[in-house]
Amino acid sequence: MDQLSLVKKLSFGVGHVLNDLTASMWFSYLLIYLHRVVNFSNSLSGYVMLLGRVADAVSTVFVGFESDRTKSGFCNYGNRKSWHLFGVISVLLSFPFMFNLCIGCENSVEWARFIYYAPFVVIFQFGWAATQISHLALIPQLSHCENERVSLNAIRYAFTVTSNLFTYGITYLFFKINDSTDDSELSRKDAPKFMYLSIIVCTVGLIFQLIFHAGTDEKNSLSEEEIREKSSLFSNRAKLNWSGYLKSYRFYLVALLYMSTRLIVNMTQVYFPMYLTDSLELDKSSIALIPFISFLSGFLATFPQRRLKQNFGEYISYLIGSAIILMTCILFWKNSLIVDRKTTAIFSSIFLGFGNTIILCTSLTLTTDLIGSNTSSGAFVFGAMSFTDKLSNGLTVAVLQQFSPCEQ
Repeated sequence: MDQLSLVKKLSFGVGHVLNDLTASMWFSYLLIYLHRVVNFSNSLSGYVMLLGRVADAVSTVFVGFESDRTKSGFCNYGNRKSWHLFGVISVLLSFPFMFNLCIGCENSVEWARFIYYAPFVVIFQFGWAATQISHLALIPQLSHCENERVSLNAIRYAFTVTSNLFTYGITYLFFKINDSTDDSELSRKDAPKFMYLSIIVCTVGLIFQLIFHAGTDEKNSLSEEEIREKSSLFSNRAKLNWSGYLKSYRFYLVALLYMSTRLIVNMTQVYFPMYLTDSLELDKSSIALIPFISFLSGFLATFPQRRLKQNFGEYISYLIGSAIILMTCILFWKNSLIVDRKTTAIFSSIFLGFGNTIILCTSLTLTTDLIGSNTSSGAFVFGAMSFTDKLSNGLTVAVLQQFSPCEQ
């Protein structure tokens, strides 16, 4: 496939929606759910997140190797789509249990409930990794054209943002409707709301995964030889396998950039709700409303991505996004700089959405450029990038939770 039709691009783009919906709840609400609803301590909540990120990191490497080694997939369904399907099933079977109180043991001691949640966390993270890596590895196989790959990344991220908007919108309705004014803090009484939210996001995500599998044809994707023949950009590059990448300095530079990018994006998403409720002391509906505004601005930022890359290149684009995020950090620090705390938080969220979108789309484009025509090693490259990202995220959360000032 050279120039992809809009239908093909959209069919591919929705292939990560289930991951996006569940990740939105995982990053935004897991810590605050475990702490305020399940009544875990700060440190134990952090260990649950760490367990998930370590399981995810290990799974990405495993899936990366095995996906590249798999030739035709399950019943000749395609190696990428087979792993993607396996990941979807794993996510659907595990995610709803993570946002439900321990069945039959909700009042047990902490360590017993930790053991209950742990298997579901590991299964979910394995499934999430299988879906993510197989979906990303399809990008360099679908087109040799650099602009087409940028377009696929932008469409994919547009659906990521849309998925987050949906999650935050539904969450806002759950917490805003029928909540009394004197019940503004999260507590165990909110457990059913999180359970229904998890069921809704899994149901909606499943619908989009069916669209992806029906509309994306992996069998007609380009081979390495076809990409090298058709693209002057990659024709002079050496053919690399996984060991060749490990000897390339550019591989480590891109990995560092990707890890730093995901650390910024994920940590702001994880601690945004607690910043709003604990530091700014806003009501609990703000944990949905203000992140919604952030991702809405991020969605709008996906449209100029292609033109930004054409006019400035990847590296200047990344610097522009980084400068916007730095300005956002100043607004977070000086949280009453614009009128009051809530108004400043809203403006901060707008800038945060723009900055996160620019750096994330740019880092993904640099990763697909690193793969070039070496599509048989694509899953390994994305797996290695994700390994550094997820491990660093998990360790950061665990350390921060040890020093968290919040009290139960």
